[in-house]
Amino acid sequence: MIARIARSLSARLLLVFLLTSLAYGLASRLAVDLVLDRDYLREIIGAHMSLHSNYLLRDLGYPPSPERAQALAEVNPIDIRIDGPGLSWSSDPNFPAPEELAFEPSQFVDPAAIATADGRRMDRAPSQLDFTSYDGHSFTRIVEGDYGITIVTPKLAEDTPPNLAWPIIGLISVLVLAGCYFVVQWLVRPIGWIKAGADRIGGGDLDHRIPRVRNDELGELTDKINGMADEVQEMLEAKRQLLLAISHELRSPLTRTKVALEFLEEDSTRASILEDVHEMELLIHDLLEGEKLNSRHAKLNLQDTNVAALLKQVVSEDFADEQERVSLDVPRGDALAAVDPVRIRLLVRNLLSNALRHTPVQAPPVQLSLQQGDELLKIIVADRGDGMSSEAVAQATDPFYREDPARSRDTGGLGLGLYLCRRIAEAHGGELSIVSQQGEGTEVSIRLPRQSAAAAA
Repeated sequence: MIARIARSLSARLLLVFLLTSLAYGLASRLAVDLVLDRDYLREIIGAHMSLHSNYLLRDLGYPPSPERAQALAEVNPIDIRIDGPGLSWSSDPNFPAPEELAFEPSQFVDPAAIATADGRRMDRAPSQLDFTSYDGHSFTRIVEGDYGITIVTPKLAEDTPPNLAWPIIGLISVLVLAGCYFVVQWLVRPIGWIKAGADRIGGGDLDHRIPRVRNDELGELTDKINGMADEVQEMLEAKRQLLLAISHELRSPLTRTKVALEFLEEDSTRASILEDVHEMELLIHDLLEGEKLNSRHAKLNLQDTNVAALLKQVVSEDFADEQERVSLDVPRGDALAAVDPVRIRLLVRNLLSNALRHTPVQAPPVQLSLQQGDELLKIIVADRGDGMSSEAVAQATDPFYREDPARSRDTGGLGLGLYLCRRIAEAHGGELSIVSQQGEGTEVSIRLPRQSAAAAA
């Protein structure tokens, strides 16, 4: 899951937005601090504090009068505490003790500047001015002579409203990030469609085209991929038509060659030529059959067929001379499925021929078995021959592939047998799989959907 998120383009863009937001927030805070740390702001704040402190000290007198402080507390939303020689008074009995308040001097207020605000000496000026927050209230302490006057706002008896600044900021941040996420998802959504379409085209579905839903660079990329698929499809179709044309044209001279050979005397040369002609006919037949099936709309003569009986017929008729080398295992009764019996017979014949060719005579017999389920039939051909390497297994169903690059007649066929088997299986809506290990043999499995001919139609 983590690796998938790390590869996600939308996740990376979202991370960029998040880091950008953090950088912007830090830069904004630094800019605010730089703006606040200016002499003219100190002068403005100092002037206001000087005026406020001067009025308060003048109203309270010296030494500060609790009666006057009580009068001020009654008409203003503040509470006052006075501490000094022989005096410890507060307008609210719940006023915190001085030791509970951790006062700190303000970086924007200078008592010396207050005393000489506007270039004039104030008649009443504090010698010390500190600030702090406690239990949701703001406290200001003014020191004049031996007395300390502490002012709190709002009143202690009043409940302070909850500080919703951080929750609101957090909520706004979440909403902004969510908005960014959905916008990014909308922007990169065509990438997923392009990837899925490219996978289908790369997997062989050359008729698939990626829908263009955007008029931007991604839309242009979609057009490029669709254009590339068109060109590939045209090239493959041209190759297919050329191959079919060559195969058809070769049949006539081969037929004339066979007729001419009939007038030659029986000897080894005539037999060798006839064998070569027969091999070329098989090659042309397999090429034409493979190209007929190499279509999404391959025409099959589907019939409700007893596949078990068909396998028995292939072994008894096509391998009559080698029946002792084939072990047949089919279920009792009928194993019906909608298949093209001619092509399934060709498939089984090719698989058995390959298995027998690569299995020594003294080795255990080739196993031909049929397994049936509710929805699938499985034809299995297993031998105990030489086996194949993992690289050969991956390419075994490619046309004209042979593990022996010398392509000797004694070491294999034409390289079209397994390719044709795969095309027959796929034309029926099934699949072919190969499991092999060198020195231990090979198992080829064909899975075919089990349905009636009417349902298949």
